[in-house]
Amino acid sequence: MMTQAGTMKALLLTDYHRLELVEQPIPKLEADDEVILQVKSVGVCGSDLHGYTGHTGRRIPPLVMGHEVAGVIVEAGANAHVAPGTRVATMTVAACGICAQCQAGRRSLCVNRKIMGMNAPGGYAEFVRWRSSSIISLPDTLSFEHAALAEPLAVALHGVALAFIRPYDTAFIVGAGPIGLLTLAVLRQTAVSRIFVSDMSDARLEQARHMGADIVINPSRQDVRAVVEAAVPGGVDVAFEAVGVSAAAQQSLDVTRSKGQVIWLGNSQRNIQIDMQAIVTRELSVIGSYGMSEDEFRRALQMLADGRIPAETIINRRASLSEGPRLFDELLVSQETIKCVINF
Repeated sequence: MMTQAGTMKALLLTDYHRLELVEQPIPKLEADDEVILQVKSVGVCGSDLHGYTGHTGRRIPPLVMGHEVAGVIVEAGANAHVAPGTRVATMTVAACGICAQCQAGRRSLCVNRKIMGMNAPGGYAEFVRWRSSSIISLPDTLSFEHAALAEPLAVALHGVALAFIRPYDTAFIVGAGPIGLLTLAVLRQTAVSRIFVSDMSDARLEQARHMGADIVINPSRQDVRAVVEAAVPGGVDVAFEAVGVSAAAQQSLDVTRSKGQVIWLGNSQRNIQIDMQAIVTRELSVIGSYGMSEDEFRRALQMLADGRIPAETIINRRASLSEGPRLFDELLVSQETIKCVINF
């Protein structure tokens, strides 16, 4: 196997609230099933913003974050299934393939998983090393920038797949960030009859309306339950929580009818406060959703290539790696930015 030599630029989280553009050695292959990827585009995830602030405690400095990666293979181990020159995207989890969860097809729940940008070096760098089993080739017509949306789109696909959605069901999405809006885009391709979206940002609600939300609600000045009850007496059939904080989790319970389904995709606040009696006495089904399957990731790439997802509506901020030390502070306060992609 060849070995890349030299150094690369990387955006290093040296401490919470501190990112530095540094020179690091280009990673070398350490196993026959690994590849070296030259990063072309990488999305900025909300979880990375929380990693920057130290809010979740799951990203420990020093660390190169970033997991929504698209690029080109420049080096491949002897047992890698992709060849140099292949345009690819990365799945966030590198699964072992042998544990019970992997054998059951639940790779995101692998007990030995490595997570790019969390407990393994990530894609806010010119090159990244990753296991080839977590590398998927891009459709020929798909750009690197749009391919960087595949990971969050696959997360949305997974969450919707966990719900038992019947024709003409009603749905509610809490949060109009990237995951919430991508969940909206996926639901719009099902038979749901009406979709509600709530968010504290009018700019994001306008994006949701543009993407097909039937009713948008700003909880800062509207009574969410009253709006839902007026339109759907008793509540919606299924709710998707895409924020990950107490108020949003409770809202997802409040708007759902008795015996309804609640899917939690948000993953920000470790401990939340909710009305447990609302779950018990109304027999709500609450399901956590994490990651995606390989099939869902492949479907996400094809949906983006086919133009079924409004990628240009979602991506409304582009940046370079050199902007990184200032970029995260900007994104933390921006209500208008839906998804930022760093292009190389």
